Amino acid sequence: MRETIYTIPVTEAFDRDCECPICELRKRFEKERVDYYMGAALMEPEIRIEMNKTGFCSRHFGMMYDTKTSRLGLGLVIDTYLREQTAKLVKMSGPAASSLPEDIKPKKSLFGSSAKKDAAKAADDLSSYIDDQSEKCLICEKLDYTMERYYEVFFDLYAGEKDFREKVHAGKGFCLPDFSILLKRSAKYLSSGMRAEFVKRVTEIELASLDRLEKEVDWFTKKFDYRNTDAPWGNSKDAPARSIKKITGSIDIE
Repeated sequence: MRETIYTIPVTEAFDRDCECPICELRKRFEKERVDYYMGAALMEPEIRIEMNKTGFCSRHFGMMYDTKTSRLGLGLVIDTYLREQTAKLVKMSGPAASSLPEDIKPKKSLFGSSAKKDAAKAADDLSSYIDDQSEKCLICEKLDYTMERYYEVFFDLYAGEKDFREKVHAGKGFCLPDFSILLKRSAKYLSSGMRAEFVKRVTEIELASLDRLEKEVDWFTKKFDYRNTDAPWGNSKDAPARSIKKITGSIDIE
């Protein structure tokens, strides 16, 4: 298969010794996008317009804050986003805008003949807009598109590249959410015969991996027994963190 901007990250992810290569792909993409929006994107007017309009979810705003590499960049992103969103909220705020400072108060009065009716409409408009806005995120939108391309590449490689298929079979499986996604996507991207082989092999790998983690966590708990103080930890010292990643697909736990 010809190497593309999608195949290289996929093959690199499956070279890593980890509980879920798909999570590694997601983590890599999110970091790249955070770095982009905190850096080069600040100099692109069309991207700034998109950022001000759509914004980011709480998780990706948090990732931007946690980078601590460009406080100025983060400040610029938040400043122009707040300016645009505040202007939109002012326009639909109705009676609630009556005591705003003159520089942001609507130029035209929003009061109607019925204060109660106006207040009810303002409440509905504001809450609907905020709820809708809270579901938008530039990174999430691009992540969804990119992950679908990664799933397609994964199955193309699995079906057509023996070396890649062996990497998958030699791995530790996937987190449970990504395991579920791959089982579903296999119907779209694999022939019926190849899908049967895929489901059988990855299910065996997944169950063996879950059993391994359970044993590691079990030993982790037993290490707190004074009788096991001098016994080696083995692979169990970070077993709870790896198990949470396996169960939930979280990429934030280190």
